[in-house]
Parts: sequence; C-alpha cells; structure tokens
Amino acid sequence: MTFARLIQVALLLALLGPASASPVLISPAGEVTVDGQRRVLRTPAQVVDGALLVPLQETAALLGRPAQVSGTLFQAGRLVVQTSNRSMTIDGVPYAGKLVLTPGGDPLVEARLLAYALDAPLTVQAGGVLVFSRPTGSVPVPAPQPAAPPAQGATVPAPAGGRPEARFATNKAVYAPGERVTYTDFSFDPDGLNLARKWEGQQDVFFTPGEHQITLMVTNTKGMVSAPYTRTIRVEGAPVNTPLSFALRHTPVGATFADTRNPAYPAAAATMTPGPSFPLLFSDSPEAPTQSGVLYRDRAAGRVRVVAYHLNRLPRPARLFVLARPTTANTSVEVQREGSAGGTRLESVLGQVSVLDFLTSAGRARQLLDPQAPTALYISPLLTPEQGATALLDLNISGEAEISVVMLEDGRQPTNDTLAALPVLPPDGKHQRGTFPQAVRRLTVPVGGAPVQVPLGDAVSDLPLLGTDALTGTPQRLSGNYGLLYELTVENTVPGNSVVIAFAPRGGVYRGGVVLDDGLDRQVLRIPGSGVLTNGDQPLLLWRSAARTVRLSFLPAGGSFLPVSLVLYPLSGDARP
Repeated sequence: MTFARLIQVALLLALLGPASASPVLISPAGEVTVDGQRRVLRTPAQVVDGALLVPLQETAALLGRPAQVSGTLFQAGRLVVQTSNRSMTIDGVPYAGKLVLTPGGDPLVEARLLAYALDAPLTVQAGGVLVFSRPTGSVPVPAPQPAAPPAQGATVPAPAGGRPEARFATNKAVYAPGERVTYTDFSFDPDGLNLARKWEGQQDVFFTPGEHQITLMVTNTKGMVSAPYTRTIRVEGAPVNTPLSFALRHTPVGATFADTRNPAYPAAAATMTPGPSFPLLFSDSPEAPTQSGVLYRDRAAGRVRVVAYHLNRLPRPARLFVLARPTTANTSVEVQREGSAGGTRLESVLGQVSVLDFLTSAGRARQLLDPQAPTALYISPLLTPEQGATALLDLNISGEAEISVVMLEDGRQPTNDTLAALPVLPPDGKHQRGTFPQAVRRLTVPVGGAPVQVPLGDAVSDLPLLGTDALTGTPQRLSGNYGLLYELTVENTVPGNSVVIAFAPRGGVYRGGVVLDDGLDRQVLRIPGSGVLTNGDQPLLLWRSAARTVRLSFLPAGGSFLPVSLVLYPLSGDARP
C-alpha cells in the first residue's frame, strides 16, 4: 500500500470516529474560527497544484499541538520538516509532498498531511473551508481578546498557569567573522510543559561585521506564548573562516552544504592501481520484459560478478531469477557477497538498498550445483506489473557453470525443461547487457593543497567498460559503469592537513551508498541519509579525516543518474569536531 493510500485510509477511519466538540475552521482566505471567535492567519494559506497548504506552526498551535522548532528543523506530531534541504518525513518515512517556505523560513505544508500527522481528522466544507477536529486532550491557542481595565480598587486575578519564559545565552559577546556561535537555551515553563521554539536572527555563524540581534520566543503545549527574549552580539576583527571553510569544518556528516564552485574543480590526478579483478555479467536489457524469457546468459568460471536489474512489464505477476547450471563435473559455487531488493516501483530504492546490502554482505557457504536441475542463486519476491528487482552477486565457481538471468510469470518453475523452452528475449536498444572483463577498478587519488574532484561514470576521465553480449555477439559499452566496484584510496599528501570528502550528483537524481575505512573506523554511509540528491551545488559531506589514507568502496546504484563526483577538500589542522 502506498504512503498516500495509507494517509487516505487513516483519514477515512478518523472521519468515521467521533468528532471533536470544538473544531477549528480555516477558510481559503485565511480566516480562522475557533470556539466561535474569529481571527486571521498571520501567514496566508496557499494553493499549489490543487493542494491547499497551511502554515505549519500556526495551524499546529491552533490545534493544541504546537510544533517543536530547532534551527531549520520543525516537528509537528509525526511530521518532521527540515527546511535546509526541503525534506519531509512522517513516521521516519520520506514524503515527497508540496512544501513552501516563507521569506522567514516558516514552512507551509499540505493540510491533509498535517491533519494526519497530528491525528486531527479533517473534512472540507462548501467553499473549501477546512474543518479540523482537535486531537484528544489538546488545548488550542486562545483567541486574543482586548483586556478591559479593572474597576477602581478591584483585584486582578492571577492567570491559571503562568506564561513560559524564553531564555538563552551565547558563549561570547564578541565574535570574529566566520567564528562559530554556540547557543545555550535554558527557556522554561512554570508548569513544566514542553516548549516549541521560534528564533529570529539566529545563525551558527556571522560573516558580516557589526551588531546582530537574536530573538527567541517559546510556546507551551497550552498555546501560551512567552515574551520575546533578545541578545545582541558583535562581529568584528579578522575573519577566521570563509563560508566554505566554515561549512567544511562544521556541517554534520550526512548533510549538504553550499559550494557553487564545485563543478569547476580540476579532476584529481588519479592513477589506476593494478590488482586482481574478474568478469562482470550485466543484465539490464530488455530492462522491462513483456513476456517470460531469458534476459541474459553466459558461461563463467572462477570469480565473477552478476548484476541483474529488471522491471516486470508482463500482464501478470512474475519473478526474477539468477540460475546456475554446471557445465563441468562436480562444480560448486560460493556466494562471496550478495545484495538485492525487490517488490517496489521506486527504482532509486532498488538501487540504494541493493548496493548497501551488497557492500555489507557476509556471503553464503559453498554449495554443489545439481546437474539435473538449475540452482537458484537469487529469487525475487513476487513482482506485480511495473514492480522491479535488483540482484548483485559475487561468485566463486569451481569448474564452469552457465549463468542465466530469467523472468518467469508466476506459477512457472525454473526447471531444465522450462529453460530449454524459454525464448531468448532481444535487447531493448536503450539499456545494456553483456559480459565485461573488469568488475573492479582501483584508483589512488592524491590530495594536495587545493580541492579536487574525482568524476565517476562520466565516460571521459572515467572510461566506460567495454564488453560483448554473449547472446548476440554484439560489442557493448557499459554507460555509467553500473555494476563496477570502485576501490578508491585517498592519500593526504600535505602533513598537518585534514581531508574532507564530499559527494556531488552531476547527472541528475542520485540515491546510493558507500563504505568508508578510516584506520580502524569503518562506516556504512547512505547517500543521502533520506530522500535523494539532486543539486551539484549542494555536495553531501561524507567524512572528515586527518589520516594519511582513507579507503572507499563505491558501486554506482541502479535507478540513479551518473556521472557523480567525489569532491576532496584539504583543510589545515584537524577538521574533525
């Protein structure tokens, strides 16, 4: 069931349940009715591609569930919005919905999504008026009312529960341009209620000399808002960082940063390092078969990598198989490494999950191949039409075996008789299949005193693999080098420097992974941590190291676009936090 369908079902169930006694009404014009009282949204609602977007913070507060705010991160119930990279997740799952940011950085999100995240059932009345039922136990923000002056000699009653107070401090009062500002927030609520925070003027760093005001306001879970609390800092003196050097030193690993110069960095003087390699059997054509058949087949001995990436375009459910049949006596096969993903229409998910699975796999024990029937080395989940599967297998074959990649409609078993009767499907003319002689490419990359990049899959500095389609004898050129494992050694050649390693998409949307070894520290890194990378001017920071050498294992992910670049930045001193 898709995420959008889950939202629809959840909303339907909520609408069938008991309604809240005090709904919140919001008109398309931004007029709000709460408990019979009217007001106007400070931030007007917007309609984008037919979807009505409402201000997250104001709407959540009206529903008695104020958003928690920390810098550029906003959390309302089960919805998390990160405005720095315009990403949204709900229950930890990425959500590619509409998102608008005001000039002040406040997010507007789809009304139906916010209602789902806050467990606030939503209906739509005539004229497009939204009717939110408040979540159980919530207390909305009271409508502002003009206070009448007390009568002469009257005692003014104390409010039931005091207002929260915003408080914070910076570690210094004067900073150099480019120096990091550290904030300590010690706001409190007199009744111990949770607080949502709204900052104005807060930045991790200031590059412009002069005075800068920073203001904090907090809101408790009853909707009571503190008075603004302001501190002023001064920025003066010689700069200690540029915007880029500050980003390289302080951007969290797995986050992006701005670098518009990235595409112009020179290519590193990488050298090919000799070492053992083995063939790659690659199957991606026809990428989306419309009938059962053999997609690719070749014979292999010793070490070999098999990569299969296909979508089911049959009119019925089907499975993708990787099969082995011995062509010599007493042939056995050891699966040294494997990765797979299947049963989804999201091609970038297939690519990322299978690559990370492969790079972290422990393999399987050796097994003897049965000469009477094919041995299935991979069987996909049952694929409905338009769903796909990916398999990556590093094999070590004693003797020789015939490796076949086949698509079979549900109910057909991969027997010898079945394989003999299957047609060999022709390539689709858009994608590649074939046997290529080198499945591993080892590169040593020196880093000196200036940033360099390592283009991967660009067909210019990183040449494509050349091979042959064993079924047709046609020469093949593997665009993007999908299935090729890059083993990269980054060498820091300047003593006292650190190296910051970043990853930048250059051909389009990218989603994958890499394994990094820095001394005894081994890291498995998703690229990116959530969503996809799209902007080459916003590299993803992978790692900081002061070591002389760092090693990376990278396999281009199917369903993503190449080329990509590793960008290597030298920094003086130890850049690690």
